[in-house]
Amino acid sequence: MQRRLAIGIGTAVAVLAAGGGVAVLTLTSGAADRAAAQEQVTVLPPDPQAEPPRIKTDLQSVDVAGSGAGGSAELPQRETKPFSLLGVSWSDPKDAPKGDIEVRTRSVKTGKWSAWQTLDRRDSGADGEEAAAPNRRGVTEPLWVGRSDGVAARLGGKGAGLPAGLRLELIDPGSEPGGRGGGEPVPSTSAEAPAPEAPEGEDVVPPPAPEIGADPEEETETGAEPGTGTGTGSEGEAPVQAPPPAKPPAAATSTTTTKPATTTSATTKPTTVLPVPTSTVPIKAQFPSYYSRKSWSADETIVKSVSLASEVKVVFLHHTAHTAKANDYECADAPAIIRAIQSYDVKVDGFSDIGYNYLVDKCGRLYEGRRGGVENAVVPAAIIGFNSGYAHVAVIGNYDTAASNTAIERVVAQLAAARLGKYGYNATSKATVKAGATHGGRTAGERVTLNRLSGHRDAHATACPGKNLYARMTAIRNLSQEMITGMALRSVTGGGSAGGAWYVKSRATLTWSMSTPAARVSRIEVQVDGRTTGTLAGSARAASVNLTPGKHSVVIRAVHTSGSTARLAATIWGDATAPSTPGRLGVSLRTGAVSKSAVPVTFNFVASDNVLLGGYVFNRPKSGSASGTARSWATTVRTGASTYTVTARDAAGNYSRAASVSRSVVLKSEGSATKTGSWTKKTGGGYLGGKALLAKTKNRKLTWKFTGRSAALLFTRNKASGKVAIYLDGKKVKTVDLKSQKTLNRQAVWARDLTYGKHTIEIVVLGTSGRPTVISDGLVYLK
Repeated sequence: MQRRLAIGIGTAVAVLAAGGGVAVLTLTSGAADRAAAQEQVTVLPPDPQAEPPRIKTDLQSVDVAGSGAGGSAELPQRETKPFSLLGVSWSDPKDAPKGDIEVRTRSVKTGKWSAWQTLDRRDSGADGEEAAAPNRRGVTEPLWVGRSDGVAARLGGKGAGLPAGLRLELIDPGSEPGGRGGGEPVPSTSAEAPAPEAPEGEDVVPPPAPEIGADPEEETETGAEPGTGTGTGSEGEAPVQAPPPAKPPAAATSTTTTKPATTTSATTKPTTVLPVPTSTVPIKAQFPSYYSRKSWSADETIVKSVSLASEVKVVFLHHTAHTAKANDYECADAPAIIRAIQSYDVKVDGFSDIGYNYLVDKCGRLYEGRRGGVENAVVPAAIIGFNSGYAHVAVIGNYDTAASNTAIERVVAQLAAARLGKYGYNATSKATVKAGATHGGRTAGERVTLNRLSGHRDAHATACPGKNLYARMTAIRNLSQEMITGMALRSVTGGGSAGGAWYVKSRATLTWSMSTPAARVSRIEVQVDGRTTGTLAGSARAASVNLTPGKHSVVIRAVHTSGSTARLAATIWGDATAPSTPGRLGVSLRTGAVSKSAVPVTFNFVASDNVLLGGYVFNRPKSGSASGTARSWATTVRTGASTYTVTARDAAGNYSRAASVSRSVVLKSEGSATKTGSWTKKTGGGYLGGKALLAKTKNRKLTWKFTGRSAALLFTRNKASGKVAIYLDGKKVKTVDLKSQKTLNRQAVWARDLTYGKHTIEIVVLGTSGRPTVISDGLVYLK
C-alpha cells in the first residue's frame, strides 16, 4: 500500500490542432478496463499565445545503469547543478522496479549529505487519452529535498532485473530574479505577481493581499489560539468609525501579493468543537482567496489540452509526501515546490499539466493548480478512475507524521463548501458513484458510496492523505457548514461609480448584507490597501473610510465564529481635485425643424479631469446634462441672443468653474433674398412668417448676404419636391434632394459652420424631371 498520493496529471482530453478552439467530445478510457465510464467533456486546447513563465525551471536527467545480473543499480555520490526536487523514471510505465528505490542528496546550505530516503512508485494519475499519451514514462513520486547540488541513488530489482531507461530526474524550480534561490514568492515591493484572485463571476475587485485561510494572529510561531487579540483588528488599529488617513499605495504595489509566512512549525492545532450538522442543504460559501498560476509562475508554454466536466460531485483531499523531512519546507518555498511538481508531471511523466486542482501549504495558503479556472469543473489527474467530475486538493507535506492545523482545515472546508455548493451539493452529504477504472482495489464500474468530501484512501487502497489529516475529515466536513453566506455589497456612497469602480472626494461609506446571522459573525474587518484600518462588531452592515487622493482597494472581511471568512472588495478612488473649466466653447446650427421659438443648435465644449470626468451640467439657455465622454449638447433656442453656460463635474462630485459663450440667432426670410428669375409667393400657416417662395424652372436662384459664423437653409419638403444646388461664397458645396413622402415645413436641410465674417449663400433650382418644385422658407444664421 502506498503511503502518499500520486501527483500525476489526468483528464479525458483530445489534442486539437494548433490554434484550435474549444471542442465538446465524448471520450473513453485508453484502456479496456477504463471504458466503463463515458462523460461529455469540454476540451481546452493549449494556449497558442502562452507567454514564457516569469521564473523558469530546469530539468537535468542522469542515467542510472544496472550492475550485473543481480538486478540492482547504484549511482555513486556525484556533484550536480543545483536542484530542489527529484524522482526516478524508466522507459516503460508497466515495468516498474520491484525493489527499493533510495536516494540521498547534498544540501547547498550545509554541504552535508542527507540520510537515504525511499521513493514510492506512483500509484495514481490520469485517465483516458492523457493516460495513454505516447511519451509516458514510469515514474516514482517526486521528492522535495530543498536546494541541493549532489545526489546518489541505489535501486534493487529483487532478482527480477531492472527496467530499461532508468534515470534520475532533477528539477531546479528557479527563483525570482535576484532571489535567494529556492523560489521565493514575489516580494511585496514587486508588481510582477498578481494578488490572489477574487472568485470568477463576482462583481468585486480582487483583494490587494492574499487571504491565507488562517487569521493573521494564527500565522505566528507561537501557535496562539484564534480570538485572543484585543478586538481592534489584526494590526491593533482604531475602530473604522474614526480611521487614520490611508497612505496612498505606491504604484508598484497596486497589484502585488504579500510574501507568505516562512514558519516551519505547524500553526494552531485545531481544537474547536463544532455542532454536528443536521442539514445537507448546499452551503453557498464564497470561494476562498488563492494564489493564481501566474503568482507561482506556472509554465503555460508546456501545458497541453485539459478538459472540463459538467460538475464537481466529490472533493478529494490528499497530501503530497511520505518522508518526515517533507514538512521541513518554508511556506515561502511553496510556489517553488508547485513549479517543480508541474515540471516533473509534464516533462518527466508526460501529462498535460499539474494534476491537482488546488494545493495548500502548511500555512493554509491556497494555490490554483491545473489550468482551466478555479471555479470550473477542471478534470484533474489524481485518482485513476475518479478524475472526471471530481476536484482534488493536496496539502503539501506528510500528514502521517505532521499534525493538521486550523489554517489548513479552514481553507479546505471553505474550498469544499464553495466547490460543492456551486453544483447543489453539501460537503456533509454522500454520493454514490461508479469507479471509472480497475485500480487500487476498485473495479471499473463498481458502485462506491463516498462522502462528498473524502480522502484519497476512500477511493483507493492507500494511506493518503495521511492518518493525522484523515482523522480530521469529519471535523473539516462539519467546519464546511460554518461559513459566511450571502455576503453582498449593496452600495458605496460619497461620490459616483463607473466601470466597476467608485469615486469619492475623501470619504466613502460602504453598506453590505449577508445571510449569516449576526450572532455567528465574530467580527467585520475593514482593510484599505491591504492594511486593516478598523474592526467592527459582527452585526455591522456599514462602514466609512477616509481615503487620500489616488486609487485604493477597500475590503470588507467578515470572520465567522468558526474562523471561516468571506470578503467584499471595491476599488475606490479618492479625488478632491475639480475638473478643468470647459474650453473651446462653440455653437453651431444643425438640421431639423425650425420655428421662432425653437431653432436646433449644437453647443460644443471640452474639459478634462485628473482621474475621471463624470459629466457636464447646463443651466443656460436651458437646463440639461451630458456624459463625461460627450463633447457637444444638442438643444434648441429661441431667435435672438442667448447665453450658453456649462460646468464639468468629475466622478467624485467635484465641479469646475462655469464657462459661458453668447450667440444670436437671426432669421432672414425668403423675401429678403435677391431673386434671379420669377418666383411664386406662397402663403400658409406652415411657413415661417406665413410666407414662402416657390420655383419650378431650372436655374431660378435666391441669394442671401450676411455676416455670421454658422448658417442653415430652410425648405418645405414633399413628394413633388425636386433638387437644389447650394453655393457658398461663389463655390458649389452641395446638391440636396428635397423629396419627402410626408410634407415637412420649415426644414433646415443643410447647415454649415463658417469662419466668422461676410458670406454669400445661393440656391439654384435644378428643374428635376417630374418633380421640379423648390419651396424656400429662408435662411437662419448665427452671429
